[in-house]
Amino acid sequence: MTKIRKAILKILSEDCCLISPAVMLQKLKSAGLNPDRSTIFRELSLLTQKTITNKIVIGDINYYELAEDHHHHLVCMGCDNIAKISLSAHLQQQEEQIKINNNFTVVNHALEFYGYCASCQDTNGDI
Repeated sequence: MTKIRKAILKILSEDCCLISPAVMLQKLKSAGLNPDRSTIFRELSLLTQKTITNKIVIGDINYYELAEDHHHHLVCMGCDNIAKISLSAHLQQQEEQIKINNNFTVVNHALEFYGYCASCQDTNGDI
């Protein structure tokens, strides 16, 4: 395990949700490490291939998070804030129906809800 990979995993475990490679680079530099962008992309790609992290694309930006805590996201279209939410077990039942009805094994899924947070609603007058 490389020093950079350990630091990436530490950062991902400390943050509550999605982190972009640009933010990851800033956090690594703040921790006294100075990897180039290609190293970060290689490490994140490897961690995703090994299903240690999930890659989620929102608005043409790649975000990463640890794969251990499955949840979904609320994405504010006003301020770009992303918050995590958990849904009921009903979604797991839907996955099972997909498997049965389509002879398809679901390995993972991503679900994001797009809208406006309370601050942006207040600013823009109840969008």
